[in-house]
Amino acid sequence: MPWWQKPKNCVPCSWPKRLQEKHKRSPTDGAAKALFDNQILSALLPKRLGGVGLSFTDFCRMQIELAKGDPSISWVVQIINGTSWVTSLAPDSVQDAVFGKGPTTVCGAYNPPGKARKVDGGWIINGAWPYTSGSRQSEWAQQGVVLEGYDGPVVPGISMCYIPFSDLTIKDAWYVTGMQGTGSDISIATDVFIPEGQMVLMDERAGQIDRTKRHFGAPSDLLPVVPVVRTTGIAQLIGAVEAMLEIVTAESVKPVLTTLIGPRTGSGAYMRDLGEAAAMLDTAKLILFHLVGEFDRVALTGAELPLADKARHRAQCAQMIKLVHGASESLMFQAGSSGFMLDKPISRYWKDVSMGLRHIQNIPTIGYEIYGRNPGGWRYDLTAWGLLNHCHEACQMIWQASSNPSRGLRGKRLSSRPYPNVQTKLTCQRPSRKKSALSFLASKPDIGPQSSPSARAAMII
Repeated sequence: MPWWQKPKNCVPCSWPKRLQEKHKRSPTDGAAKALFDNQILSALLPKRLGGVGLSFTDFCRMQIELAKGDPSISWVVQIINGTSWVTSLAPDSVQDAVFGKGPTTVCGAYNPPGKARKVDGGWIINGAWPYTSGSRQSEWAQQGVVLEGYDGPVVPGISMCYIPFSDLTIKDAWYVTGMQGTGSDISIATDVFIPEGQMVLMDERAGQIDRTKRHFGAPSDLLPVVPVVRTTGIAQLIGAVEAMLEIVTAESVKPVLTTLIGPRTGSGAYMRDLGEAAAMLDTAKLILFHLVGEFDRVALTGAELPLADKARHRAQCAQMIKLVHGASESLMFQAGSSGFMLDKPISRYWKDVSMGLRHIQNIPTIGYEIYGRNPGGWRYDLTAWGLLNHCHEACQMIWQASSNPSRGLRGKRLSSRPYPNVQTKLTCQRPSRKKSALSFLASKPDIGPQSSPSARAAMII
């Protein structure tokens, strides 16, 4: 039996179990034990750190099967695997701290960020991070922070700190309509000290591959973080809607009420809609496995995923979201109003899918615009990481020109007014430094004020 089929037989996902999970708002103890015992929470962790080292193709196959049983469990599996894998890309000091005693579980959140204050030997962390999915199954938290009173060079952005969950407080706050069993509560740090080696500063171009690290060499070490996390996260939504399709198909022997038609199979309209929903899911899966197949190729060959391909990936993920959403809504029409009763499994799947589709990574509109601008001549990376890369060069110029580095640059958030020019990200104390930065930005006209509001919005997502 292929490894990715293990969850189908070992994770308890019966309907009574899902009801227990709903009331607990986190995976049941039995489900969590099965996830740990079968290494499902370390599926993406490289073998060098004691993980399974599963390919992204097989991980998506596993996620589809898990979501057919319980979307909330597959969500927790996605978050913990994705965050643990991201941690495996961190500097050696972080990997030593987190994985020094063997494979472990990591989850976290980055927005809104907490605050980090530099002290001798490390940092003092304060913050409250909502949406910490998998918090009850994780040993470590990867949390986003902004720096207070720091004298070193950084670009505007969010740094990441790594904190043991034993040093955090979990606030029970996950009362939602969908994905009720993910345990996505608020994790709180109050004056928590972490050593220097557990902080990853935003002090260099994001996404750089450091082949000199001691902890390096797995195929997954060569992959870009954001496209991988975004793409693999859609697998569970496809699986959940496939479960909805199975339910509706099984009920096709029921009559079409208020008509002379007997079983629904006798209705051409009903069969047409059922076929369309199935085709939507088939198409979404074709896109999914094409994209993750490209990731696996990059991982195995060491090839780079060009910016144009990243833009295409973003748009194809948007296309999958549209297909999954269309299929789920069509299936609920076919299920009828009785499908929304609380004791009907299809209502749970629909609520879980409806919430998962609205995750910030899944909003399709910006994905389409980014892809549209790429063949139209856009020359720069519009993702958050790409924007920081461009800004970093300007920040370095300011830093080098400053006679008082600690006051040379202040990173400001974009205002709430309609998407101001990215130049407002950079404010300097002296005109000479500001002129240096603005001259750099002027050399990159596509990130100036003439770009559209939605394009500038794309820069900060």
